[in-house]
Amino acid sequence: MSSVVNPVCISTTNMIDTQSCYSSYSFLFIFFSIPGNRMIYFWFLGFLSSPGCAAPVSETFTVSVKSPVSVQRGHTAILPCWLTSSQSAEDMEVHWYQRSDEYDTPVLLYKARAFDFSSQKASFAGRVSLGLKEETSGGLKAGDVSLKLEKATIEDAGKYTCVVSSSDDSDSASVSLTVTETGHQPLLSAVMKDDNKVNLSCQSDGWHPKPELSWSDSKTALIPANVMFSKNSAGFYSVHSWVLVSSPSEVSCSVGLFNEEPKETRMRLENSLEEESGSSSAGWVAFGILLAAVLVAFGALYFLYFRKKANKSKSGNDTTDGKEIMQTQNIIGFPLKGQSRS
Repeated sequence: MSSVVNPVCISTTNMIDTQSCYSSYSFLFIFFSIPGNRMIYFWFLGFLSSPGCAAPVSETFTVSVKSPVSVQRGHTAILPCWLTSSQSAEDMEVHWYQRSDEYDTPVLLYKARAFDFSSQKASFAGRVSLGLKEETSGGLKAGDVSLKLEKATIEDAGKYTCVVSSSDDSDSASVSLTVTETGHQPLLSAVMKDDNKVNLSCQSDGWHPKPELSWSDSKTALIPANVMFSKNSAGFYSVHSWVLVSSPSEVSCSVGLFNEEPKETRMRLENSLEEESGSSSAGWVAFGILLAAVLVAFGALYFLYFRKKANKSKSGNDTTDGKEIMQTQNIIGFPLKGQSRS
């Protein structure tokens, strides 16, 4: 009788000890050699070839993420990352890092069922942990390896890579994080031009990332002459734009971030050119009246000053004349004409 090969013994991935396998094979060979046991032999072969007896295969996985993620400065961000097979990641290694050249200084490293902070990037110390991509998530047991980042800063913005490794497989995916900051209310200013035109300027500070700016009047959107951005040392953006409009009109300037409610400032211009011209003429008239009043007051003071000085001079002359008459009277020993002897 030809020899029978046991499928269990030829499986390279089976965990059964080889010696035990071939001992079992010897017994089965003798047992199935008996003519009455041939049917049992064929039944046994069918049983071994069934899916339930197939050799175990290591399970692979795929890493999935949700990107991009946006968070306000100072708030907490969750960077979702999970295994699509929903298998446990408790015995796997989870490695989060920002840039490829910073792989050895990770944002977060989890391995051997514990966190390793020995080589962690200093700016993330005390601010990161493994979080939940959603409230109903089962965490590591369900393959959820999301990154929780607290007190987000402008410097935290950028790309993050999630790497998950097991003894048999490894995969990675990247998440883009945007950190936002809402700036100040736009400030409008107007400068009059020729032909009843007004040059309107709009400026707003303290934004991140670069905001969007738009002009409009009561009827339609306006195309600005220019839009300029600048960035300060703290990483915040300022935006400045201007547009030439006709008067009268009502113009608004809106500044905001993508997918957020913008901040808007409006200015109503009604006969601005005429009003400014009238105001200018009235101003010159008022200035002339004020100047005339000042000159009149100065002339009056000048007149009073010299009049008082003249009176003092006349009074001084009368006193001198009296003294001279008395001296003459004493010398000649008799009163002058019109004077009586005392």
